[in-house]
Amino acid sequence: MKNTTKLHKGITQRGDKYRVSVMVSGKRKTATCKTLEEASETMQQMKLGLFDATSGEFDVWNLDTAWEKYVDYRTVKNPDASANGKKFTWYGKMILNHFGPAISLDDITPIQTASFYDFLTIERKYSASAVNYLGTLLHQMQLFAVRRGRKRIAPVRMEGCRITQGRIRFLSDLEEAKVLDWYDRTGRGHSGDLIRFYIDTGLRKTEGLRLKFTDVDMKTGRITIWKTKNGKPRTIKMTGRVKNILERLAVGRNDFDTLVFQGNKEKRLYRDWWKMRDAIGLGDDAQFVLHMLRHTCATRLLGAGVDIRSAMEWLGHSSIEQTQRYAHFIPSKSDDAADALDRLAAEKLGGVMA
Repeated sequence: MKNTTKLHKGITQRGDKYRVSVMVSGKRKTATCKTLEEASETMQQMKLGLFDATSGEFDVWNLDTAWEKYVDYRTVKNPDASANGKKFTWYGKMILNHFGPAISLDDITPIQTASFYDFLTIERKYSASAVNYLGTLLHQMQLFAVRRGRKRIAPVRMEGCRITQGRIRFLSDLEEAKVLDWYDRTGRGHSGDLIRFYIDTGLRKTEGLRLKFTDVDMKTGRITIWKTKNGKPRTIKMTGRVKNILERLAVGRNDFDTLVFQGNKEKRLYRDWWKMRDAIGLGDDAQFVLHMLRHTCATRLLGAGVDIRSAMEWLGHSSIEQTQRYAHFIPSKSDDAADALDRLAAEKLGGVMA
C-alpha cells in the first residue's frame, strides 16, 4: 500500500522503498532507503556533506566508539568534568553492558531502550534521578553522533522516571553534636574541621576539597568558590566557626596556593563518615549521607529567615526551583494562624468559665 504522507522535495517513493535525489555543489547525489524517516535523514546528511556517495552508506559509529568520543567531548567542553571521571566510567559500563559495545548506533531500538529502563528501575531499583541521568546520557550521546554524521536515524529516547519530592534529610542539633563529638573523640579532628565547614557553608563536597587559601580573604571574611557545578563563581561570608578553623589551618603555611583541607582525601572522608554513622547508631539510615550537610545549611538559612533568592545565591543553585525544595522551612504566616486559633480557644474557655 502506497504511503499517503506528503514527501519532501527530493524524495520519491518506489514500491516499498524511498529514493533520495538532491543536488549538492553542482553534483547530484542519490540513495535508496527502506523508510521515509531514513530517507529524510539521508537527505539532510547529503546536504551537510556527511553522506558517502560512493558506498551509499554512512560511517556509523558503534556504541563503544560513540561513548568514548562523547566522553572526550564532554571533558574538553567542561574541563571540570574530568573530576567526575569515575562516574562517567560507571555510567558507560551500565550502558555498554546492556546494549553491547559493538552494536551500531543505528541498531539501537525502542524495545532495547525500554528493556534498559526496566533493568534500571525493576531489577536494580535505582533512584529516579540516576535512571533519568542515564537516559539523558544515552540520548545525548546519540545526538552527538547524529550531528557529526555518525548515526543515520534519529536518537531513541528512553522513558523518564517521575521524581517525587521526598523527605529532605538534615542534621538536627542533637545529631550534629553526636557527629562532631565522635570526630573529636577518635582523633579525627582534620575530618571534623571539614564537617563543620560543610555545615556552615553548604559547599558541595568537591568545592570544599578543591578550596585553596588563595580563595580565602581573611580580612573581609569571605570565601570565593571559582569552580562550581553551574560554572558561575560565587562568594559567601564565613561564619565565626569557619573563620576560626581557617585561621588555625593557615598557621605555618608558607605557600598559600595550596588546598585548605589538604590532609583530607575523598576516600578517607567517606571511610570516616561510614564509621561515624555506625558508631552513633545510624548505620541503617540510607539518607544519612555526606550531602545532607549541604541540606543542613540550606534548611538553616531559610529557617533563620534568609530570603529564598539570597539562599539560592549562597548555595550556588542554577535556578530558584532548586532552592524552593526547602521552601517549607521558611517562617510563614501559618505560624500566626496557629497562634490566632490558640487565642480564640482561650477566649471561648474564658467565656464559659465566666
